[in-house]
Amino acid sequence: MAVLSTSAGETYFVSPGGSDHAPGSQQFPWGTIQKACDELQPGDTVRIAAGLYNEQVYVEVEGNAEEGPITIQGEPGAIVSAVGLREENVFYLENKSWVRIVGLEIRDLDTRDGSGIRFEGSGSHLEFRDNKIHGIRGKNAMGITIYASDPENPVTDLVITGNEIFDCDAAPSEALTLNGNVRGFQVLDNYVHDIRGVGIDFIGGEDGIVEGEKNVAREGICRGNRVERVRAPYGGGYGPGIYVDGGRDIRIEGNWVSECDLGLEVGAENEGITVTGVDVIGNVIRGNDKAGIVIGGFNQSRGRVVGCRLLNNLVRDNTSHPKAVSELWIQYAEGNVMRNNLIVGRSEGKKPLLYSENRSQPNDLDFNLWFQPGHDGARTLFVWAGRSFSRLEDYREATGLDGRSRYADPQIADNGWRLLSGSPAIDAGDPEQRPEAAERDLDGEPRISGAAIDIGPDEFSGE
Repeated sequence: MAVLSTSAGETYFVSPGGSDHAPGSQQFPWGTIQKACDELQPGDTVRIAAGLYNEQVYVEVEGNAEEGPITIQGEPGAIVSAVGLREENVFYLENKSWVRIVGLEIRDLDTRDGSGIRFEGSGSHLEFRDNKIHGIRGKNAMGITIYASDPENPVTDLVITGNEIFDCDAAPSEALTLNGNVRGFQVLDNYVHDIRGVGIDFIGGEDGIVEGEKNVAREGICRGNRVERVRAPYGGGYGPGIYVDGGRDIRIEGNWVSECDLGLEVGAENEGITVTGVDVIGNVIRGNDKAGIVIGGFNQSRGRVVGCRLLNNLVRDNTSHPKAVSELWIQYAEGNVMRNNLIVGRSEGKKPLLYSENRSQPNDLDFNLWFQPGHDGARTLFVWAGRSFSRLEDYREATGLDGRSRYADPQIADNGWRLLSGSPAIDAGDPEQRPEAAERDLDGEPRISGAAIDIGPDEFSGE
């Protein structure tokens, strides 16, 4: 999926000192963004000058494949504030295609179910890039929301990249969400932080959006995002930083999640939904409150997680809260592969590294590196189907899992994720895992540089 190409149409201008009765030229700009969003033609761009715009904008125009997208481009210092206004969203799009919203500060919304940018219906070739969205207040007060509610026509070719979303009262919803019939997306390099609710979410099966177990967020990439301080003020506080809730065929790669209730969750809240084909690869999940990675439906009456992979993640120091569960928490899930992960408990922590509720649902755990600093040999490290184990060997013998995994100090550098030269994680991953030649580790180096892939997100290069 390519980022949208540069528009080739006319360029118009908006300025706080302009007038909607003007021609929209650089010398005689329009005075409102809404005027541009009523008037632009396919391929056109509007440049929004620095200043404060007290508006709630309905995007009534769209581009096309032949002439290109329309582009709503904020110049540095362009602020769109909804303070004192009564509609539910700052920017609203419905059934539109070939639209870009770029480089705006979007803020000050008081809402009961709204967003800084909200899209509903179906469409394609949408790009929301490099915006700063914050001060979204109320309930279900979200940053960027995609409600793909058309059961026949999905939202496709969606790019959400480089945005900063913070200080949103998203609960019980999400700061950045793709919900329903979305097929083909990129969620890249966003910074989501200080959110009440859930951070980034890929949803399927939710009532009121779109029916059908196939009409879920799917066939996408979530890469390079940083998510911090996401916590849910409801239900005991289990808001994940990144959440796949009913989505499928998604690659979650190279993200950083910290200081959230839960780090990263692959689950299925809605009955009848099966999550499959989700690859969680090379992420750093560190310093969250109650668990690092969670996988599975949260009780027997909910959906299931089947045929997903957790590979080469660093899961570390995620159990500081009194209600914490474990670093890796397996709920109702089966047929999933969990290999080459580096899982490290908190120094002198009291929670297990692994907690699984499975009794008869098989999952494949192997070639992982487990470690608990300060372990005295007696405290529980692994809980599987109600049985507790204080040693890797005892857990392995009882379950038949992690047969080629290790328990050892991983020897991680001070930056918290790179391997030192003597690390037992080097060349210790699954020798059958052979990434493509173009695949890279967390800092952009080749994914294999030795005899086998390393455990964790870093491939030691000898430097």
